[in-house]
Amino acid sequence: MYIRSVVVENVKSFREKHRFELKPGVNFFVGDNNSGKSTVLEALLFMFEGPSSTKWTPEKFYCTGATGPTRVEVDIADDVDDLVAQEKYKVLSDFVFEDEGQRILRLERSSETRTVVQGGKNKNIDVKAVCFWHPQRQQFENVTGIDAKVKALFDFEAVWADAHPGDHIDFANTKTLGRLLDSSFRRFTETDRWKALADAHEKAFSLDEEDSFISETKQLAAGIKALVDEQYGQANYRFDFGLPDAAVFMKQGRLHVDDGAGETPVDGKGTGMQRAIALGIIQLYARSSAFTDEINPTPLILMLDEPETWLHPIAQLKLGEALSKIGEQEQVFIVTHSPYLIRKFDPQSHLLTVLTGHGQDRRIEHSTVFGLLGMGEPTWGEINYRAFNVCSNDFHNELYGRVQRHVDAQKTDGRSASEKEIDKFLVGEGNTQTKTWIRTSSLSYPVTLPVYVRNSIHHPENSMNPAVTADELSDSTKILVAAVEKINVGP
Repeated sequence: MYIRSVVVENVKSFREKHRFELKPGVNFFVGDNNSGKSTVLEALLFMFEGPSSTKWTPEKFYCTGATGPTRVEVDIADDVDDLVAQEKYKVLSDFVFEDEGQRILRLERSSETRTVVQGGKNKNIDVKAVCFWHPQRQQFENVTGIDAKVKALFDFEAVWADAHPGDHIDFANTKTLGRLLDSSFRRFTETDRWKALADAHEKAFSLDEEDSFISETKQLAAGIKALVDEQYGQANYRFDFGLPDAAVFMKQGRLHVDDGAGETPVDGKGTGMQRAIALGIIQLYARSSAFTDEINPTPLILMLDEPETWLHPIAQLKLGEALSKIGEQEQVFIVTHSPYLIRKFDPQSHLLTVLTGHGQDRRIEHSTVFGLLGMGEPTWGEINYRAFNVCSNDFHNELYGRVQRHVDAQKTDGRSASEKEIDKFLVGEGNTQTKTWIRTSSLSYPVTLPVYVRNSIHHPENSMNPAVTADELSDSTKILVAAVEKINVGP
C-alpha cells in the first residue's frame, strides 16, 4: 500500500489546486529554493497526523489571501482491499473504488467547516476530521471518527533539514533508535540469559528470601498499615517490584562513539557525525523488522528533507544508493538540492518532480515526461538540467547528436549530416550565425552558437577561438532543447 498522489490547495505558497503524482519507490523533489518542495511532505503529514497547536496552524500553513479553503487530498493505492478486510478498517469497505485500473481509497482534510448527511443524520466536519470519498454517494464523509485509525495507516518517519539529528538518536520507544532497540529487546527476552536475569530478579525481590529487597519493605508496609488502619480502615499492604519492561531499560541507555579521539556520548559529537548516524539508524530501521507486524504490516514512508546536509559527496552517493535500496520495499520521499544524491535515479521505479518558479509562475514537471533524447528515460545530463539548471558539455553533446540524427534522416544519399548541414538546419529554426569559428589560420566562417560550442567541446586543442563562457553554454543548450522538443513533436 502506498500514496499514489497528493493534491494541495491553498497550502502555504500553493494557491488553488496542484496535483503531484507519486510512485511506490523513491520520489525525488528538486528545484528552486522556496518553490514548495518541503510543503508537499508537510501536506502529507497534515493529512495523516492532523493540525495541532504548534503544527500546521492557519497562520503558518494556510495560503495567505486565498479565497477558498486550505485542503489536501490523497489517494492510497494497492492492497487497500486487504486493509479494509481488517476488523479495525471494515468501516471503510464501501469507500474503496477503482480508478485508472487501481483499487484506491481517497482521503481529504479541509479547513472548510461544513455539514454532511451521513446515515440520514447531519454531521459537522472541520479541519480536525479526515474524510473518505464515497463513490456511490459522491461525497467525502468522516466515518473513522478521531484520527487514530488514519494515523495508523502508515508509519511516517520524517527527518527535516532544520531538525536536530539527536531527535533520531533517542532511546524512547517512539523514536527510530528506540524502536530498533525495542525490537531487539523482544528477541532478547527469548534467550537463556534473559531467563537467568528473570530468575535473579525473582530472588532479589521475593518475599521468601530473608535478605531480598521485598523483605526490607515489609516494615515500611506495616508502618503504612498502622497509620491508615487508624485513620481510614482495616487493610493489608504489600510492595511489588516486577521485572522492568524494555522502556525502563531503554531510558538508561546511551550511544557512545569512538572515532579515534576517545569514546564519548554521541551528543558530544559534531552535527555532521550526528546526522550521519541518524541517517544510518533510519536506513537500518527501514531494513529491519522493527516496523513490521507479521499479521497486518504497516507500510513505512520515509521522508528526508535535504539529507545531503553536512555530508560530503562520497557520503551522499552512498546514501543515495542506500535509499534506492530502501525504495525497493518502501515508499521514500527525498527533497534535495544534490545531484550526487540522485545519481542512482531509476526511471522504472523512481519519480523525479521538478518545481521551478513561485506563485502563478510555478512550473511542476515529472520525469515521466522527460526523455528529450528519445530513449524513453531522461539521461543524467537532462536530469541535472531540468532539476538544477546545470548545463554540461555531456548534455550539450547529447542534444547536438539528436539534432544530427534528425538531419541525417532527412538526407537521401545515406551519408551523415555535415557540420554545414546541421548549421543550416539551426538557421532554419530561427537561429542566427552570431559566432565565427576559426578552423585554421587561413580558414574561418560564421556559425550558430550551438555549432560553435560543439566545435569548442570536440576540439579543445584549437586555441585560436575564445573559450566558451558559462552563459554561452547555457544559451546554446536552450537553443538545442527547443530544437529537440520541436523534432520530437514532429511535423
